[in-house]
Formats: sequence, structure tokens, C-alpha cells
Amino acid sequence: MAKLVISGLIVAFVLFYVITSPNNAANIVTAAWHVAVTVAHGIGNFFNKLSS
Repeated sequence: MAKLVISGLIVAFVLFYVITSPNNAANIVTAAWHVAVTVAHGIGNFFNKLSS
């Protein structure tokens, strides 16, 4: 039950944040995507170096 309440609060907070400041929310998503792409490239480079 507590897990459901905490999940609901997190979803409510995210929705509130996106509605009240969409520009900041978009910047956070863009930065997170950039980090994910950088990490993926780093992992790819690592495995390429291992195989060569």
C-alpha cells in the first residue's frame, strides 16, 4: 500500500512540475537524454576497444 501511495505522489509531483514549468522540464529531459546517449557511446567504444 505504501508503495502505491509513494508512486502516486511521485507521478503527481512530476505532472505538477511539467504543468507549472514546462521549459525547465524540457531542459531536464534533454540533459538526461544527452547523458544517456553519451553513456551509450562510451559503452560502445569500450566494447570496440575490447574486440580490436
